[in-house]
Amino acid sequence: MKRYIGLEDMSHINCASVLRVIQSSGGISRKQISDITGLSWGGMTKIVNKLMEHEYIVEEKNGAFAGNGRTPGLLRVNTKKHLAAGADINHTGLRAWVTDFSGGLRKMYFRENHFGNREELLENILSFFEMIFQDDKNEEIQAVGIAMQGRVDSEKGISIHFPECENWCDVPLVSILKERFHTEIYLEHDPDCMLFFEMESMDAENVILLRIDQSIGMAVALGGAILRGTGILELPHSIVIPGGKLCKCGLRGCLEAYIAPCMQDGKIQKQALEEMVSPLAVAIYNLICMFHAEAVILTGDLMKYHGMFEGRLLLELHKMQKDTRTAIRFSEDTETAVKGAALIAARQAVNAIRL
Repeated sequence: MKRYIGLEDMSHINCASVLRVIQSSGGISRKQISDITGLSWGGMTKIVNKLMEHEYIVEEKNGAFAGNGRTPGLLRVNTKKHLAAGADINHTGLRAWVTDFSGGLRKMYFRENHFGNREELLENILSFFEMIFQDDKNEEIQAVGIAMQGRVDSEKGISIHFPECENWCDVPLVSILKERFHTEIYLEHDPDCMLFFEMESMDAENVILLRIDQSIGMAVALGGAILRGTGILELPHSIVIPGGKLCKCGLRGCLEAYIAPCMQDGKIQKQALEEMVSPLAVAIYNLICMFHAEAVILTGDLMKYHGMFEGRLLLELHKMQKDTRTAIRFSEDTETAVKGAALIAARQAVNAIRL
């Protein structure tokens, strides 16, 4: 294992650092890049020239003239080269976004996901990716981020479990896809991708995200960093009502036992929704206390109907903690997982640049 950072390593790090600064801006000057990165003018200029040579960035003249008569330019990500993709693999469907490195959407893809076992689900995923990569407009895809439902081991690239899929166990999805498509693949738990996207526009550092449909997925950011680790945030079978409803796991009072009945065959069940509110409030309150959360984001298919239970849920939370300052936000955006996956892919592609 390498125990030092050499000059070549520093060159790669500085190059990625400059591109990240340009990536996060809508257009930025060389002086601003030098000020933000702390790089010398000469070092920064050398990196910018390399990035332009390899078509990662372009320079646009802004029409103003500097004191010496030279027109200063703004540097932007080249939106016509070097793409990233994000995919959301969910039991309700397969979604994908292809974007440039600044996050600009190039194309969207969707396909229904009908399966009964491991072989059928894997075939659905492979054929979906085939459709994306066979599109000649996507030949510049350098990395793909995957928001995966169920349990995942991100470091090993393994999908451990997928809901309602017979014999899907410890599937080495990243190695399967890399072998087929020869592209860097990054596998993440879907709520982590959603939270990664949401954190881009938030000032809060301690944030909880709950993705609720027929089960519940969870992601947590502490100090601005998303907590990662296989199986560390498994919320569905936490007991919220001791001795309560019987869950399919065999225990009584699990949160999932109250959430799962709320949507059946795509239709909302009002009685089940009423019964879900108090258990969900208990779970949210406990999580707020545990992580000192500044904000809780509720998202997923069930949030299409949040108007039917939002008021009561907030009232229940207020009863438990009257002086809480935690913001509760309901999001109906069904694309945050795929957006976050694409954003992760773009960031990873930038970090991997070697010029």
